[in-house]
Amino acid sequence: MPANIMGNSVMMVSYEWVLENIEKDPDTITSQMILFRGEKIFRVCIKNQNKNQPIVLLLVVNLNTLGLKVKEVRYGKQDSETRQKMREKEVWNKVKNGKSLQFFTADLTEMVVGKCTFVFSIWVEGSVSSCSYQLSDRLVKHQLWNASLKSQYWANVEIVCQDKTFAAHKAILAARSQVLAEEFASQQPERDGPHQIHIEDVDPAIVEEFLYFLYTGESKTPFLAKEQLLKLAERYQLTTLVNLCRSALRKIDAQQIMSCIASLNPEATALHSECSKSSPCVLAWPDKETEIFYDPNASTFQCCWEFGINSTALSPNVVIEYQYSKLFSPYLTGKMLYTNSIEKPWIHLICMDHGNLGFEVNEVLYSTDFRKWIKMKPKKEDKVELFLFMAQTVDSFYERQNISFCIKLRNTIENYHYEIMDTLWITELWQAAVERHFTDVDVFIGNDKVMEAHKVVLATRSPVMNTLLSKTSGTEKPNVTFDSSIDPTVLEHFLRFIYTGCLGISATNEQLLKLSKMYQVETLSKVGELAVRQSPADVDHVTDFLVANF
Repeated sequence: MPANIMGNSVMMVSYEWVLENIEKDPDTITSQMILFRGEKIFRVCIKNQNKNQPIVLLLVVNLNTLGLKVKEVRYGKQDSETRQKMREKEVWNKVKNGKSLQFFTADLTEMVVGKCTFVFSIWVEGSVSSCSYQLSDRLVKHQLWNASLKSQYWANVEIVCQDKTFAAHKAILAARSQVLAEEFASQQPERDGPHQIHIEDVDPAIVEEFLYFLYTGESKTPFLAKEQLLKLAERYQLTTLVNLCRSALRKIDAQQIMSCIASLNPEATALHSECSKSSPCVLAWPDKETEIFYDPNASTFQCCWEFGINSTALSPNVVIEYQYSKLFSPYLTGKMLYTNSIEKPWIHLICMDHGNLGFEVNEVLYSTDFRKWIKMKPKKEDKVELFLFMAQTVDSFYERQNISFCIKLRNTIENYHYEIMDTLWITELWQAAVERHFTDVDVFIGNDKVMEAHKVVLATRSPVMNTLLSKTSGTEKPNVTFDSSIDPTVLEHFLRFIYTGCLGISATNEQLLKLSKMYQVETLSKVGELAVRQSPADVDHVTDFLVANF
């Protein structure tokens, strides 16, 4: 039975720093500020310390205002097959979360002269632990938010702020805020019509941003450093938004700057002596602002293979799971020595049927020490959905070993990709259905009631269920009945996808595809159709390819 390896997906953005016509040996080469999501966030530079110790630096400033921080940075020259992990220098912070200043360094062997392009891979994550990088159907957020904007699907709450009124739904507000849940449970409308909530001490635009976060688990605008947004988040006890805003409002202070200077140059203790030195030669390149663009369809999957040096490592008997499917298999080839070692082995990673899950593999890197990452060479068999990535190590393997893989993917299904979001958003609305909080629909399989749900969620996500629910009178509690042949577990995963946009089982499940088509859940139908698409592989081609590369 093959052993399974799990991994995790991370958000990586890339920046190419192109240097040209560097004719002399400057003390410092620096870029202008680099934009990210419209804000000046990054800057890269090379410093030649004492004329013989060049270092490359990446500075990160105020990324916390976007609810983000840098986890790790890798760099290398464009024509190199390797990427080196940069060292993060400690900068004094009052608190753990909300780093307003980060910087990373790496040693160079020589100063840059002439033309050179550096490539930086920057691993970005949420600035607070309750924000995570999740694959989901983006339509669920769009559809639920549109229901509020257009006052559709049984909106039963009005939020009045100054001269503006926002429509909302009790089920969603109560699931996301315990304060609002208690208010809805204890107070009844004094008149016919929606329950009204009056908010007069903040700007209407801030109320809209607050509601957007409630409905989607994401910020409406990248910039989160807003005192009024923090006030609302605290009032209604949205823990993640509170922490994000507090983190975003932390600013760079003098102590952080001095800590940064001390880390860069520990000997620069007397500022007056520094001022007396001759001015350093500083070259700004390029002489204009550049930008890092985030591609939402690109993601990076990382995993680690740990194994003992024996014959089992020389065959693909380990599988790596991605999105509940066994897609990757690593193995080694090389000469096994009598001392339980392998002499300079080749590392192989097989990737099979990835196109059927709606993504492409663009690049694979490996590392044996988590610091130096090396590109693997791809080999593609055109007649079957099979990739093989290979690389030969420069060192022999002894006893126990671990190899980490960094697999760069590109999603090919519209509206189905990764984003950093409030992890609680994924669970809270679904949990409200499971625990029957403000539910208004009964769900049956045949004659058996299996759970309750919320009309607003089912109707916004499925045109078919919207039609069914719209036919019921206002006095009776409607129900949705599924065929008795449906497996209750599959139905639960189907409804959970409707609520969260996230899959909890393999998309190859035929009943799941049947439900997605029957109830016209757009993204799930696309994912399922790809997953179960059968394109019979020619066994001759598959085995020829494997034999040739073993």
